Amino acid sequence: MLNLEELVGLKNKTVVITGAASGMAKVATELLLSLGAKVYAIDRNKVDLPVEKSIQGDLSNKESIDEVVSQLPEQIDAAYLCAGVGLRPNWEKFIQMVNFVGTRYLAEAVLPKVVDGGSITFISSTGGYGWNGNMKMVGQILATNSFEDAEKWVEEHLDYFKEEGAPDPYQFSKQCLSAYVKAKCRSEEYIMRKVRINAIGPSFTSTPLIADFNKAVSKDGTEKSGEDEMYNLFLRSWNGRAGLPEEMGYPMVIIGSQLCSYMSGQVIYIDFGMTGEMDFQSACAAK
Repeated sequence: MLNLEELVGLKNKTVVITGAASGMAKVATELLLSLGAKVYAIDRNKVDLPVEKSIQGDLSNKESIDEVVSQLPEQIDAAYLCAGVGLRPNWEKFIQMVNFVGTRYLAEAVLPKVVDGGSITFISSTGGYGWNGNMKMVGQILATNSFEDAEKWVEEHLDYFKEEGAPDPYQFSKQCLSAYVKAKCRSEEYIMRKVRINAIGPSFTSTPLIADFNKAVSKDGTEKSGEDEMYNLFLRSWNGRAGLPEEMGYPMVIIGSQLCSYMSGQVIYIDFGMTGEMDFQSACAAK
């Protein structure tokens, strides 16, 4: 009988992961190391884990991403692109550049190094749920063909986030990332080499980003007010709790492993049923 290490198939495999200094990506890195992977970790901050190589980089900057890619090995078995930033005032452009534009650019730069049958897995968010209802805007930035064109699009559309009914900057960046997974899973550069592309969509999770979200939704500017608001938004209705980084990072590792070798084009929501309930309610309303 195969053991778990053999089923996952990451022992001695070369793996790249971004955002590895904290949160979901850090626990994912710890799991990857325990499974015997050779991990190349990328973050703006120092990664204090025994990885093969730690590389500092800024996903909002094209030159920095190019420098990161130049330090990666020529053969990569799996890439986990997890880096992201939360909501903060006046971060509208920065959020788009890190969470989508830079992440997309890195994925496309890394793809030629990914082996046939390999995988690229992202961290999206339940914030990206409903992306298909916003394709007028999402489709425009997806249609840009370069880092520079995408950056220009973002700069020209910063007022969009002030419009009534528009998603907040974080939500929009995750809508774009989720849509990108769907758009690319059968594109020639992926499907002809059987490279899988997926994402997880975490809900409210206890990571360092929580402080940013608390402040962003606070009604009086205090973190306590923000904590109460986040509880009311995500947990009150079912007397729930925030997810743990392990409950997001561990499934992400598995999705990018050989255990999920026939899965591609999926955004797997890890939210204790939140989006499942929303799907059902939407279907009932449409009757």
